[in-house]
Amino acid sequence: KSPPKRLAAVNAGRPKKAVRAYATDSDIRAWTSDLFRLDGRGVLNVWAPFSMVAVVTIAWTPIVMQFFDADSETCSALSNAEGAFRLQLTALSFLLVFRLNRAATRHWEARQLCGWMMIHCRDLAMSSVAAHASAPGDFSAETRDRLCEVAVGFPVAFMLHVWGPAQSARRADLFESMCYNIFDAPTMELLSSAAHRPLAMVEHAQAVLASQFLSGSARDNVAMAQLYASLLHSAKGLGQPLGGCERIQGTPLPYAFVVHLRSFLLLVLCGIPVVYACDWRWATIPLSLLVAFGLLGIEAASVECERPFSPTPTKNDHDVEKFCGVLSREVTEMLERAAASTASAEAARLST
Repeated sequence: KSPPKRLAAVNAGRPKKAVRAYATDSDIRAWTSDLFRLDGRGVLNVWAPFSMVAVVTIAWTPIVMQFFDADSETCSALSNAEGAFRLQLTALSFLLVFRLNRAATRHWEARQLCGWMMIHCRDLAMSSVAAHASAPGDFSAETRDRLCEVAVGFPVAFMLHVWGPAQSARRADLFESMCYNIFDAPTMELLSSAAHRPLAMVEHAQAVLASQFLSGSARDNVAMAQLYASLLHSAKGLGQPLGGCERIQGTPLPYAFVVHLRSFLLLVLCGIPVVYACDWRWATIPLSLLVAFGLLGIEAASVECERPFSPTPTKNDHDVEKFCGVLSREVTEMLERAAASTASAEAARLST
């Protein structure tokens, strides 16, 4: 019920500039105007080290131009150190590649886990709709509706949860608006007040299944027992993507590695104008800043990718809002098709 209002609330937190269309990544704009856009690149994560490199470069280059000739002893000594400096640049490149690879792996793993979440939600809804259509006497419409509610509401609870800690009252209000008219009042109160809403929703789904299958004649029905096992697997399977994304969001890369990489990176970038100013002369300033922008950009990209969910999303964060909309529309269509099929069968029965 009321999908437009729900979806409007879900999509309200993602600005238009944070929506990324996969098909546009290969068009002409991706190689022209997008190259000069700074939003979504994480530049705010590296403005401080870039400023330090700029200060060192702008301060050192005039000193070299004023006091040291290319043949001076100082420039000769710096030239002799160039070989050792290149070795440091090589080692730094490997560290940066490893850092970006780890971040990209986390980003892709999170997307895979979101895919599994959608698979389990679809299975839960499809199986329950098909079960009621095939055996309405053994599988009640109420159970079908409760499980379909979980399939629509779980992605919302998942999204709000992986966004990270926030004011509980604010998140409760968001949950109620994003799940408007899905659950009945007692269930909504139970879920919105839960500290861990996704876990509470999985518990709710298991309680619905237990009420349907673990009482009465359903316990002795082999076919119902198999259906129960299948639906229980789908409900419990929602915990896997939940736990995996909690791990990704809550586990940063090792502190020692990140601190050493950043210290090493900053020292090398500040050393570039010192070592090469005698050879590059006034070109030292733009060239040093260009190198700093490139290498610090890799670090900024790593920071952006390693936590792929955010309440203030960019193009780098997974569009969980879209997943919520897709599942809401799909489950609504399933129920509409089932209702149309039931009405058609009833009309055919009455006509005969």
